[in-house]
Amino acid sequence: MSVASFILAIAGIFLIGAAGEAVFKRTHVPDVIWLIVVGIVLGPVLNFISRESLTGVAPYFAAVTLVVVLFEGGSKLDLADVSRAAPRSALLALATFVLATVAVAVLSMGARAVGWFSAEWSWSHGFLLGAILGGSSSIIIMPAMQQAKIEPRIASLVGLESAFTDAFCVVGASALIDVLSAGDSSGQSPAAALLVSFATGGGMGCVAGAAWLLVLRFLRDSEHAYPITLSSLLVLYVAIDHAGGSAALGILAFAVIVGNAKSISAKVGLADQHGLGHDVRGFHAQMAFIIKSFFFTFIGAMLGPPLGLIVLGVLLGLLLLGARIPGVLAATAGTNFVSAEKKLIAVSLPRGMAAGVLATLPAAAGVPATETLPTVVFASVFTTILIFAVGFPLARRGLPAPPAPAAAPDLALPISPATVVGTAADEAPPGGPAHPPDPPDGAG
Repeated sequence: MSVASFILAIAGIFLIGAAGEAVFKRTHVPDVIWLIVVGIVLGPVLNFISRESLTGVAPYFAAVTLVVVLFEGGSKLDLADVSRAAPRSALLALATFVLATVAVAVLSMGARAVGWFSAEWSWSHGFLLGAILGGSSSIIIMPAMQQAKIEPRIASLVGLESAFTDAFCVVGASALIDVLSAGDSSGQSPAAALLVSFATGGGMGCVAGAAWLLVLRFLRDSEHAYPITLSSLLVLYVAIDHAGGSAALGILAFAVIVGNAKSISAKVGLADQHGLGHDVRGFHAQMAFIIKSFFFTFIGAMLGPPLGLIVLGVLLGLLLLGARIPGVLAATAGTNFVSAEKKLIAVSLPRGMAAGVLATLPAAAGVPATETLPTVVFASVFTTILIFAVGFPLARRGLPAPPAPAAAPDLALPISPATVVGTAADEAPPGGPAHPPDPPDGAG
């Protein structure tokens, strides 16, 4: 690709991303769908970008995307809504992840029977593919819920679910990659590894967020507040990952605490706390837009032949919707969610960054029969995003209307003299008439 073509491609990505957001505000069709189409055009259609070059940069690009987008979404979550939604979100995440993993594993064995996978494909491979595709994408769901102004209890529920399932995907897929590559030397069960990952990531994120509340007091007037905050987020990501924790959950915990700096500081007695400044929030929102635009273009560019694997990916995407429905019904049982709200939760299944990155790891680790996984995974990611793009606006239309604000008293109504007299008499102290009104200034 020439320098001129490269510059024009970047300009086109940004313009399509901006236009997609404008369309989303009117139609509630998620903007990422247009970015994926641009990626398909730049990659498989025009061959401007090769899949081989993108595979090499995927882990690095994905890490930065995770940090930027999770901080953008998490910093806008209300702490009270998060605390109320966390138990139900964890239940929803566990139910949908388990059902999706099992369903994908079963279908993958059927794909092996018809020749879409090689004879080396096993149940362990199937569960690996299920773990890769088992979780929804926070970088799609969180921005979509915010831009569409979905009720906080629903936005918090599915937003936290996506953060939990990101961790489920990473831990589950990593454990199975170790087993399949004969490199499992930790002796730790996947369930124990998951608990350790959550505890480590969430704990480190909360501690770092609490410490950052103090730092914010010194950054509020600094012109470098955003670079310092972003640098700290990147360092936190590396530290959590190195400690074996869930970096996604840690970044989200940090973001929620920092985003609620004012209310938290007031409760613990920290005076003069202003939280994230408008300049930091504004700059980060633009950064999140740029990163998101590139990432979903990357998803589209990674799609490509063979056709049979693309068809399998589409079938897996449809299967993920079918497997999600009973999980949603089980997790919302006994709640006051209406049917339209449950439908909205059910279609909030788009796969994204975690699946895209994990799809490239098995082959890199030497796991046999996984060379074709990226094609299957990215076709499935695209299908789930299409389902979300179509289902989200349809389900949103059926949501109950928000309660109308209480009518303010009409202060312009005329007041009769009788009413005034009656009021004055009613307010007279016991034992005597009401005190007459003071004369106007200058009156004798």
